[in-house]
Amino acid sequence: TVMFSRLMSIIKPGDRRKERRVKVRLPAELGGIGGRLTDLSLGGFGFYPNAEGLEIGDELMAVLSPDNMPEIEIPCRIVGSDQEGMVLCVAFIKVEPAHFEPLQSVITQQAVGHSEKTSV
Repeated sequence: TVMFSRLMSIIKPGDRRKERRVKVRLPAELGGIGGRLTDLSLGGFGFYPNAEGLEIGDELMAVLSPDNMPEIEIPCRIVGSDQEGMVLCVAFIKVEPAHFEPLQSVITQQAVGHSEKTSV
């Protein structure tokens, strides 16, 4: 655990973008507004909402609904949007150890799934 805490102190909060990001299409809710994820990493995700009402700076609960897995509820903050303002950039506020495993497996599944599809 000393190694882990040392590693965490080396990774500055501003470097979170370095987390491996995978393209996904998963249903999700953000603050009760439905939509889908466009990408996912251990630091956050891209969210394409089905309705208006979400603002940059909002702190909300996200509910991710990965295939064949329990929902993942995780607190997050909207930190930006793409140039068109269509896709919101959402950062996880606090990733609990309980979130880490399911998030990692969704990321791994999506990464593996996509590479298999492209090689066919």
